[in-house]
Amino acid sequence: MNSRSAIAFAGGVGAAALTAIITNVIRTAPSLQRTNHTGEQVSLSEGIGAATALIGSAVARRDFAAATALATTANAGLVDDIEDLREEAPKAKGLAGHFQALKRGELTTGAVKVAAIGSSAAGYALVHCERYDRGFYDWVIDSIIVAGSANIANLFDLRPGRALKACVACSLVASTGRVSPRSFGATLGTIAGSAPTDLAGKTMLGDVGANALGLQVGMLAIVPSSRTFRTGMAALTLGVIAAGEVLSFSKFIESSKVLSALDELGVKTK
Repeated sequence: MNSRSAIAFAGGVGAAALTAIITNVIRTAPSLQRTNHTGEQVSLSEGIGAATALIGSAVARRDFAAATALATTANAGLVDDIEDLREEAPKAKGLAGHFQALKRGELTTGAVKVAAIGSSAAGYALVHCERYDRGFYDWVIDSIIVAGSANIANLFDLRPGRALKACVACSLVASTGRVSPRSFGATLGTIAGSAPTDLAGKTMLGDVGANALGLQVGMLAIVPSSRTFRTGMAALTLGVIAAGEVLSFSKFIESSKVLSALDELGVKTK
């Protein structure tokens, strides 16, 4: 094992342990309980554990731009999670729903979250572009990738393990570039620490965890130097978000035997 692999492994073990510990310690807290798609109670503790591990890892490697972006995104997601737990009228859903609410003069927690994610992604991308001497176009596409990834992870957090599997796949694609081994290790470690209770249908990422983990994956994806690669990623990101506004990913996945099999892989709720 070379030094880069050792660093990635150590970071992954630490992130996995922290995620798992926090997830299980606070799992039974009444304020974190939520009803899933089958009507069963699940805990949002996983999301808090995942976000904490990712932020802690960023601080440990002195990447304070990433830590700030992750903390801002996670906190905005937590506020939205708490609002969703309140028994009131149906909340606005999707980007279109939040923008429609704004047109009516209503400021939703979802709209606040969108603004927080967008500003966090733009801020991180600016620091990243300065670090790698990139221009305005690069800043735009990098911002789209980071912010969009946070949104997409949340769209996939509707079934056990689905968001985690999507983040693993995207992280592996990003790893073909010059990613930080500690950042990559922390990402996979956080996913590993989240997986046992997520796949068992006992916990879920929620907005707090899905947005933070998606943001982390997006930050990995913008490291590869190829502008062509990042342009394609930005276009794909926008396409997935647009598709999510008009169709159900769950129904789309269920309509495909291959995707359905992957979706159910490792799930232990049945």
